[in-house]
Amino acid sequence: MKTRARTRKVLAADNGDDQVGVVKQDTEVSPRCRIELVYSRRGKKSEPVIDVTRSVTNSLPCYLSDMTRKVQSKRKRKSDDEEELCKPREKLDSGLFGEYLEKIWRSFSEEKRRRSTYFDSLWFSLYRRASCKEKVLTWIKKAHIFSKAYVFVPIVCWGHWSLLIFCHFGESAQTNTRSRCMLLLDSLAMANPRRLEPEIRRFVLDIYQAADRPETKKIVSRIPLLIPKVPQQRDGNECGNFVLYFIKLFLSVAPDDFSMEGYPYFMKKDWFTHEGLDRFLEGLDSMG
Repeated sequence: MKTRARTRKVLAADNGDDQVGVVKQDTEVSPRCRIELVYSRRGKKSEPVIDVTRSVTNSLPCYLSDMTRKVQSKRKRKSDDEEELCKPREKLDSGLFGEYLEKIWRSFSEEKRRRSTYFDSLWFSLYRRASCKEKVLTWIKKAHIFSKAYVFVPIVCWGHWSLLIFCHFGESAQTNTRSRCMLLLDSLAMANPRRLEPEIRRFVLDIYQAADRPETKKIVSRIPLLIPKVPQQRDGNECGNFVLYFIKLFLSVAPDDFSMEGYPYFMKKDWFTHEGLDRFLEGLDSMG
């Protein structure tokens, strides 16, 4: 028996103006996908969403679930607002992550949204399951990603969130001003994000083949996968929040043409502060 679940899907509209829209689609999910259904409160109604963050077995030898923030032995008394700001948040599930990402996306200008797009946070995890692979590739084919400068791909593996960014994937050749490449932003470098590379390259090759593109396995193997040194999370629940902030900050200042000569641009260890992240998270619920 198949379970029907509702999932978000990001598509480029077929009306010729290449606008990016967010639509909802009824999706049949095979039990083989082993996806756990959770319910996300939306006003007075509860809507089922797919939660991949709790359906993946944690295979890391030492994940940060038990990590706590370092507390100084001598510290100043904090106000109630400061205490609330520093209060640890629960790890995001895919439903809440999607809601926040939609809010962030709407905050950008039409021009920025037209030049970029993003995948649903479920797609990469579903692609890894043989019974769901073809359906995911069909969704991606309809997103027209090869006309975009940047494509944001949230990844959830082993209970951990990271962000993959496709840069200029429609380009067939490298130039001094525009480079086809991939960026992998991970707030948990100790978990070795490079371990995802084989699956990422298979994913990319299948995307090209599903779109009837000429890229071969050899060509895909030569697309640079860059892993910049970015700020790191403080506990085991922050990874999803970091991915949202990565997207927000990247799209705010990303160049029109991403070049290997300019790498790593702004993506450095001091890219942003944890205080800035906390303020960003506090403002998410109030965003329209």
